[in-house]
Amino acid sequence: MSVPQVATLGMAIAATLLILSVGLHLARLSSWSPALAHKVVLVGVLVALVADIVGLPSGTSSLHLFVLENQPLVWRLDTAALLILAPAWLAVALAVAVRRDRGGWWSLGVAIALLGVLCLAGLNNGASMIVGWELMSLGSAVMILSNRSDTNGSKATLTMLALLEVGSVALIMAVALLGPNLGFADFRGDWAARGVVVSSIIGLLFLVGFGAKLGIAPLYAWVAEAYGCADGPTGAILSSLILNTAYFALGRALLRWLPVHASSTLFLGVTVAALGMLSAIIAILYAFQQRDWLRLLSLSGVENGGIAIAALGAALIFQAGGQQELAGLCWLIGILHLMGHSLAKASLFLAASVKKERDGNYRIVQIGLGHEYPWTVGVGGLIASMSLSAMPPAMGFVTEWLLFEALFHDFTLVSLAGRTTLILVGAGLALSAALSLATLVKLYGVGLLGARRPGRSVIAGRRLAVLVLGLANLAGAISLVFWEPLMWRASWPDPASAKALVNGLLIVPLSAGFAFISPVKFVIVGVLFACVPVGLALRRSRPRRVPPWSGGETVDLVASATTAFGFSNPLRTVYSFLYRPKTSSERSYRDHGYVLERATYHAGEAPILGAGLIQSLRRGVNRLARVLSPLQGGQLNVYLSYLLILFLIAMIAIFVH
Repeated sequence: MSVPQVATLGMAIAATLLILSVGLHLARLSSWSPALAHKVVLVGVLVALVADIVGLPSGTSSLHLFVLENQPLVWRLDTAALLILAPAWLAVALAVAVRRDRGGWWSLGVAIALLGVLCLAGLNNGASMIVGWELMSLGSAVMILSNRSDTNGSKATLTMLALLEVGSVALIMAVALLGPNLGFADFRGDWAARGVVVSSIIGLLFLVGFGAKLGIAPLYAWVAEAYGCADGPTGAILSSLILNTAYFALGRALLRWLPVHASSTLFLGVTVAALGMLSAIIAILYAFQQRDWLRLLSLSGVENGGIAIAALGAALIFQAGGQQELAGLCWLIGILHLMGHSLAKASLFLAASVKKERDGNYRIVQIGLGHEYPWTVGVGGLIASMSLSAMPPAMGFVTEWLLFEALFHDFTLVSLAGRTTLILVGAGLALSAALSLATLVKLYGVGLLGARRPGRSVIAGRRLAVLVLGLANLAGAISLVFWEPLMWRASWPDPASAKALVNGLLIVPLSAGFAFISPVKFVIVGVLFACVPVGLALRRSRPRRVPPWSGGETVDLVASATTAFGFSNPLRTVYSFLYRPKTSSERSYRDHGYVLERATYHAGEAPILGAGLIQSLRRGVNRLARVLSPLQGGQLNVYLSYLLILFLIAMIAIFVH
């Protein structure tokens, strides 16, 4: 049996285990069925992880399932899918392993969502793509609703499903416009037969469809509320496997199926790059103002998804300009960026679950997690924060630096629109990187390094998962020069891009003469620099601790600590025209209103996109319902008349044809 066949067999076993888990949940044969189903899901994810790693060098073989409408239904994971999903499987495995409640419906949602991932990424026709998309949405909703601790989960989940169904409708329209052939092998030819205008519309529909899960503006409105009503393990899965699958599907549509018409490809490239960077900037601006772990991390995920979408847009722009190698480089950068993001974001989501277990909530307050668990949550959270804020030598730094260098190749293009877009995307990337640094400094500095407060102890396994994911991110960046050239099959549309990305121990944007970095040498130099403070620490057997000086006054460390709101309020004030801050206060009294019992102050921001758009759509639907309400008379004869009219119209259409 060949290596691709072994990988395919492993994925088939993983899918079987996921289906078995769904059956155990739905059957509920005994009280131990849910717990057993949870363990089956974990085993299935681990099998998928091993199969993914085995199949990375050469991909998986084709698995013929059955024939549907004279077209064989074939399952096969592309190397690009294996590459982008590999770290996500690890994140999902640890999230499932550390989940506290193992007797509820949460693992059912995980199994359904993962089956959707395998359908969307592996099957070969438009119908199965839609089915996989819906399974991913349904599984995500079940995971969020299973978190009974938040009463707002139902409303947030309904909003999420409503906006994700916008994506579903867009995907159905795109598949319908491509023609009667549902097989992926016919999509490029059917797309090429359309005109430039229709081709551009199909590309935009795919962008809206897959972008709904990636969180493009304004469809990101569901993200903060839905994640905020979930828990840490759910956030780890949504921000890793689900996000990465949506990005792979979007890249497959725009790089593999889109015909290379210079005008439509350039138009889509400019649109995708601009929308991705706009989404990244807006999301990270609002992430900076969040005072909740889950909401902040969810909007940070939208920012990183927007950066990857911008890289995909740059790939389309270079492809329209005939620069295939640069197009492949940008696509590969997007994949590598989301790989690193999966590990870093899952690490911080699991750190949030540690915070919830210790403190009972997800508020960003000074509790000293990093001091209490320095070698697990402290180190893992530090590496993850460094990666998400593009600090060397973590994975996020490598990918954002590569994207900067790829954008600097705009001089190879003739199109003024393409060159201008790449310049503006580069400026937006610098802005988002700076805001991301401030956001992660706030999260790590306040949430992990603050003054210690008493709390409950946390199981070591949950703390260890944070460290494992953080170290995996760092290890991926350091070892990139060794394994990345083997991924040439994932480098669309030019396989040479992957091999040209590495020169010895250097990572280069196609040419070592243009620019280079070396994560391996970063680590070596960092260790050498660390010798000085380590030596100073070893000289003193016991550290000398003194209270902070404050003008001779006694300082209460807890009362005078920097809060999440205080840290971000200066930027909130400067950009008040964007944030549109709103405040409210409430007072409650006792003893017939004579004694003040509680005073509550609330500060928030009014989003520039999202809520206003949803309210406008709701008003439009209500107005349309009022206009059409006379048609709903409630009388059977009226409805039969409607059917008769439709029947006559259908008969006339048949005879005219």
